[in-house]
Amino acid sequence: SPRSAHSLALRSLVQERTHIYVELTKPRITAMVLLTVCVGYAVAPHASAAPFALLHVLIGAALSCSGAGALNQLMERRVDSEMDRTRFRPLPAHRVTPLHAFTIGATLSVGGVVYLAVTTNALTAAVSAGTLAGYLLFYTPLKRFTPHSTLVGAVPGALPPVMGWTAAANDLGLGAAVL
Repeated sequence: SPRSAHSLALRSLVQERTHIYVELTKPRITAMVLLTVCVGYAVAPHASAAPFALLHVLIGAALSCSGAGALNQLMERRVDSEMDRTRFRPLPAHRVTPLHAFTIGATLSVGGVVYLAVTTNALTAAVSAGTLAGYLLFYTPLKRFTPHSTLVGAVPGALPPVMGWTAAANDLGLGAAVL
């Protein structure tokens, strides 16, 4: 019947869009980041951790990291279109518009930082914001120009376990520095 065909087409479109949005957020990288957040949380003193702090830091970090993935793909769409490994990503393949990618990335990134501020503490939100800034404003643009970008990228790469620590301990003590 026409009604069931329309319903099937709509369901297919929703599944396709969902797949594109998930791909845009780099879920494998997000999963690895969340693992390091858990490590930081596990080794931190939990004196000031609120109930469900681990769940909240994981949700906030997932949102922020997913947003960073989308914004990174937006920033690198031209280079991605020239590389065999990345030319089929959503932006170079024209499956999503740059404005759409920006909206998704910015919403997830800002949403993650705000979520962390509300559910964990301001310090964890600040570490998340610093991670976003380091990754998007320094590492991503520099990696086209200098191999030293790897050293710059090490900072935002090292901050997710610190987010886990600060969600549990609400401090940047020696343990956070070691992480």
